[in-house]
Amino acid sequence: MMRKRFLPILFVISGLATPVYMIEPAAMIDGLAIYRTGTGEPVFLMPYPHASGGSSMAEHPLTDILTGLGRSVVTFDPPGLYHSTRKPSMELAEMLDCTLETLAYFGLVDSIDMMGHSMGSFCALAFAIEHQGRVKRLVLVGSTSGWPAVRKWGLPHNWKWWKDKEYWQCMYLGTRIALGRGNLEIHKRLDHLVASVSYVDPQYVPEPDIKEGDKHKPLPVRSDWFDHLRRTKVDYQGKLHLLDLPVLICVGKHDPQTPPVMNRQLHEGIANSELVVFDKSGHSPFIEEQEAFTRVLEVFMSRP
Repeated sequence: MMRKRFLPILFVISGLATPVYMIEPAAMIDGLAIYRTGTGEPVFLMPYPHASGGSSMAEHPLTDILTGLGRSVVTFDPPGLYHSTRKPSMELAEMLDCTLETLAYFGLVDSIDMMGHSMGSFCALAFAIEHQGRVKRLVLVGSTSGWPAVRKWGLPHNWKWWKDKEYWQCMYLGTRIALGRGNLEIHKRLDHLVASVSYVDPQYVPEPDIKEGDKHKPLPVRSDWFDHLRRTKVDYQGKLHLLDLPVLICVGKHDPQTPPVMNRQLHEGIANSELVVFDKSGHSPFIEEQEAFTRVLEVFMSRP
């Protein structure tokens, strides 16, 4: 029997090449691992809601950048990932509720700066819209307004089936998953396939982290999150005008996952927004153009 329909839209994170230190959480809330790293005014860094990645957001390159700017970073491990043992529901509402729980634990009841990358930025966008007044400034890196934009502009739709071998590799691996023959090795191969086209500079492409025995292990617990996105067709394009706060939108010029057109759509819909395109970057400008990205972020965060 078919396990589920194959979702041919893939997002990975660029932290795959970073060491996994597994920083201990500051606290556990009913199985939800929460963190506060660094000192200074807090920034909430929204984690990725899916199974792709190598470590908690507490160990992410964006956390290093923010703490280097004198800020503290607040985040959590989504249910089912890393230190979190809570049973996941794989819904957008779950990510927003976990955010509220984390903020409440640290007594952050007023508005707070919020930031996210890729699908993490989509969740941050959703939180800012659904919880008006809780976000002071919003930073979206490689973002999207929701499923329609992902379906229209995301991978593999911007691969050409007649010339890009990656298209057929993606179809093969995705079909294995759709037919219920997916495993951890196939999941990692998909991650690596997308990562390999998501950097301009090949030195940043991580080596495939495939271990002996992965083909006998199940798919990661949060690998169904994209199926929820496709099934519910979540879309915030029509609600972007509700955002009454400063928003910084960053995207790499060569980003195949959330290409500039996807981020321009956000910029055009949010009145008080600024769009910055990084000419030498793919999906992760905070890695490929770290100095330039840090300068842009510092200027934005320092404004009254």
